[in-house]
Amino acid sequence: MVMALLKEMIVRLENSKTLKLSFPLERVVRIVDKKGVTLGLVLDKQALEELEEELESLSPKFWKEIELSRKSGRVSSKEIERRLGIK
Repeated sequence: MVMALLKEMIVRLENSKTLKLSFPLERVVRIVDKKGVTLGLVLDKQALEELEEELESLSPKFWKEIELSRKSGRVSSKEIERRLGIK
């Protein structure tokens, strides 16, 4: 998600006009008013999935499931580390 935020686009939103963008909504698009105040963020599917994964990995329940899986031998610790991008 951090990488997606580094690639964000800033779009000025005019209050009285319909928003018609000249580019596809990709990555992270920040919607701002005339003064530069952020009104909202639009995330593409990939950025949203990355955010969901990061939030999920912060959950104690997630790490408990990882530990149970490691102990059961169903998935090796190396495989889990590979999937999480730890090593």
